[in-house]
Amino acid sequence: MSGAADSGAWTRVTDASAWTATGNGGAELITRRLGAAQIAALAEAVQATEALPPEEVTRAHFSAPELTQLMQAVQHDIVHGRGATLLSGISLQQFTEAEFTRIYVGLGQHLGTPAIQSPRGDKIGYVQHEPNPDNRGYLMDTELGPHTDFHEILSLATIQTAVSGGISGMTSSAAVFNAVLDERPDLLAVLTEGYYFPDGSDAEGGSGTTDYKVPIFSIVDRHVSLYNYVLFVFAAAQSRGEEVPPKLVEALRFLKQVCARPEFTISFEMQPGEMVFWHNFKVLHSRTGFQNSATQKRRLLRLWLNAHEHRPMAKGYLELARLMDHHHVRGKSLASYSTELLRDTYAALAG
Repeated sequence: MSGAADSGAWTRVTDASAWTATGNGGAELITRRLGAAQIAALAEAVQATEALPPEEVTRAHFSAPELTQLMQAVQHDIVHGRGATLLSGISLQQFTEAEFTRIYVGLGQHLGTPAIQSPRGDKIGYVQHEPNPDNRGYLMDTELGPHTDFHEILSLATIQTAVSGGISGMTSSAAVFNAVLDERPDLLAVLTEGYYFPDGSDAEGGSGTTDYKVPIFSIVDRHVSLYNYVLFVFAAAQSRGEEVPPKLVEALRFLKQVCARPEFTISFEMQPGEMVFWHNFKVLHSRTGFQNSATQKRRLLRLWLNAHEHRPMAKGYLELARLMDHHHVRGKSLASYSTELLRDTYAALAG
């Protein structure tokens, strides 16, 4: 935690990653607007890749100097700075959805290699409301509170907004850590110890969980990261036939309350043509519920990226992403999102 001051056994984060929403101008804090030269470079790359499906687009196709410099700045923002960047200025009146998708994939690969996002085999995900027997949050229209997903770099790009709602939120993991340190330092021991996570091995004759605990807060080389995907904790406990430790449940409840405080979250409605990239373990993301109509339906593209430049993090943060990749290639899931699991998790966190 560079530039931080000691406070007992833990250290406050004081670098650029520990931002709050208060006084920072909302999404302006993380926005980069593309200029005319960058848009022109995108148009040239779009024309050059006209015959390619988006899945075959590479970083090299979108490597004009203007675009390389842009994405180098984005990478610095994500890895060494605030942890998130919103790119604005691309018009879907200039580019078709197919062209925009190629742009998105080409720019994203400056940051990492696209991962398969589900047993469907999709490297380009579609975040939209649709029938969803597996209870996946990105296919629902309900609110999603501040959380992390699984791969190191995440991204969304908007094609169409909802009639109402669907407001995105970004929350600094380091700022949340500072609040826990200030108000409930007694919870940090159990949060840095963590708990077992699902590893998908039950489908192959294994125990179904890791044989080591994955920290909720990772502190490695003075870097604070947060793995806030609470369903994994309760799914692992279910697989192990045990209860989540009461002190950890207490800590997760408090963590949920802190993450939900308005002063920690930048809220913004992504417009068509905008895309946002962020470090999954430095920045939590959220979304309000939304309403579609017959003619206007919220539709976003999504990338999960195995990063080119890694952040120092505890064991499990990257390993679980690799396990998920392993299972998705085989058309399987790392964990089941049963209605019972969802109900029990939400009930436990509500107290």
